[in-house]
Amino acid sequence: MRFLCTCLLSTALFLAACGRTQGTEPPPDGWANNAPTQVTQVVELPSHQLLSVQQGELQAWVQVPKVGADVGDYVLLGAGTPRSDVEVAELGRRVEMVVDIEHVQVVDEATARSTLAGTPPSDAVPVGTLYAELVDRAGSEVVVYGSAVKVTSAVGSVWIHIQDGTGDAASGTNDITVEAKQAVTVGQRVAFRGVLHADVDLGFGYHFDALIRDAELVP
Repeated sequence: MRFLCTCLLSTALFLAACGRTQGTEPPPDGWANNAPTQVTQVVELPSHQLLSVQQGELQAWVQVPKVGADVGDYVLLGAGTPRSDVEVAELGRRVEMVVDIEHVQVVDEATARSTLAGTPPSDAVPVGTLYAELVDRAGSEVVVYGSAVKVTSAVGSVWIHIQDGTGDAASGTNDITVEAKQAVTVGQRVAFRGVLHADVDLGFGYHFDALIRDAELVP
C-alpha cells in the first residue's frame, strides 16, 4: 500500500514529505498517498511540524519540516520512517507512532485529487456500463477502476465497494462490490480484475445484483 503500511492496530503508517514548493513534482520514489490526505491537527515544534493527517478512515502522526501546514490543508506525501510509542511533550501524552518525513507538499484539495487520481487500465469498464451490460457480461472477466468507498473484512474475504462517478445512485448502479483477498484503504483509487456475477445471494440477507468475485488488484 503506497501511502501507508499499517502494522500497529491496523493504523501504523509509513509516510513521507518534501518542502513546500510550487507544482507537484514527486520525490524519486513518487508520492506515497493513495488518496487525498488532509491535516486535522498541527503541533509546532522548534524545527519541525507534527501533523495529524487523515486519509479515508486511517489517521497518522507525521513529523515534517516546517512547511506552514495548517488544519484543513491537503498534503502530498512520499515514504518515511516510523517511531513507535513516542512521547509528545506538546500534547502531554504518548502516541502509538510518529513517522519522520523528508518530503511533503502542501496543496489544495483539487490538486491533491488530480495528482493522485492515477490512470485507469485501458481495459477498465465503467461501473455504470457493468450494470447496463450485466446480462451479457455476467460470467466473464472484467476490470473495474474507481474509488474504494467502503471496505469490510468478513468470512475470509475483503468486500470493497467501488464507485467511479458513473451509474445512477437512486437505482444503486453507481456502486459495485468486489470480493478480494487484498485489503485497500477507503478513499483509495484502485483497479481490480475478477469475474462478474449477476444476482448473487450469499444468504443472511446479503444479495448483490452484481458482484465481482475472485478479484485481484491490478498494478
